[in-house]
Amino acid sequence: MNCVSTKKLLLAGAGHAHIDLLRSIINSSEPPKHLQITLVTEQPQTIYSGMLPGWMAGHYNLADISIDAQALCEQAGVTFIQQSLAKVDAASGIVTTADDKQLDYDVLSLNTGANTDLRWLNKAQDQLPANTETAVVPTQFPTQLPTQVVAVRPISLFIERWQQIIEEAKQSACYQLAVVGAGAAATELVLAAQYALRLINPNHQAYLVCGDELLSGFNQRFKKQVIKQLHRHKVQIVYERALGYSEGQLHTSRQPLAIDALIAATGVTGSAWTKHTDLSTVDHGFIAVNKVQQSISHPNVFAVGDVATRVDQKMAHSGVHAVRGGAVEADNLLAYLADQPLHSYDPRLRTLYLLSCGDKYAIASWGRYSLQGRWVWQLKKRIDKRFVKAGFN
Repeated sequence: MNCVSTKKLLLAGAGHAHIDLLRSIINSSEPPKHLQITLVTEQPQTIYSGMLPGWMAGHYNLADISIDAQALCEQAGVTFIQQSLAKVDAASGIVTTADDKQLDYDVLSLNTGANTDLRWLNKAQDQLPANTETAVVPTQFPTQLPTQVVAVRPISLFIERWQQIIEEAKQSACYQLAVVGAGAAATELVLAAQYALRLINPNHQAYLVCGDELLSGFNQRFKKQVIKQLHRHKVQIVYERALGYSEGQLHTSRQPLAIDALIAATGVTGSAWTKHTDLSTVDHGFIAVNKVQQSISHPNVFAVGDVATRVDQKMAHSGVHAVRGGAVEADNLLAYLADQPLHSYDPRLRTLYLLSCGDKYAIASWGRYSLQGRWVWQLKKRIDKRFVKAGFN
């Protein structure tokens, strides 16, 4: 009689790939055999970032944009551990959590997300006036930021801080908020913020500090439509480079801007634990992976979403790739464990991007084409709710 040994699959983080895998196991007529699966993640609920601006604007409640990862684990027969990562020792196949618990694995999948890139704050020291004291903090510890500076990631911390901002705005006669960033995420956030703040008081004002160019990489028609919506909502666009923050002022390349709060939507950088791993990394702490989302240094480790960077081709850290690439990575995990061929994630040449505009209005971008209207927001709402409820598979 042949004895088949049980293999250990460790899922670190509750991003799109792991949510997809849990749902696949629940819906499968034949759950994986001889496989012990554990999910370790910091929060029991996963916030779907695509619906975050809609929640900020008041169109959704928190339950609408949350996926219960812990409940999915219970349904799938997966062990759930609520804890964050501290270290990954791939050579020995051991992950250490923040509470010093060690978890061994045969196969590891990393879907932990990343932190907001706050390196621009550190650049301020050499560029601000000599008499200005800059509130510079380590980029890897968002909780140590000044209370007025809010990083978009980790999202769980952003959720808490946005609720505080709303309460502060209710007590203010003229609340001033700045969003720093030049991408689609920053644009959606500032439109949502302006909409929410103006519902409280028409005197409240949101600024978008975007540097020299807004929405680089999108076609000109789409950019013009988005800028028109920013103007419609009376968002102040500041084409200046943010340098740092201190004493209620956002310092830019020209003049300081007095603000009550600052939201940083300035891209992502590696999570703190990526400084404590022997996995190959690139750029600023991203796990280096190949076309099948497999670590280039340790083949029994996979990574997807914001925590990873493809080395075979240039690919932006975006929600589109996190969702689509996550579905492929989820399938590859089970294929790898079963010694079956792995499939590559090949990004589409054109992807549909739906940008919400604060109120129930949105703009769609697909290649060189773009459309807008309230019907686009309804389309986005249906797509988003479908993912939160059951995924895209």
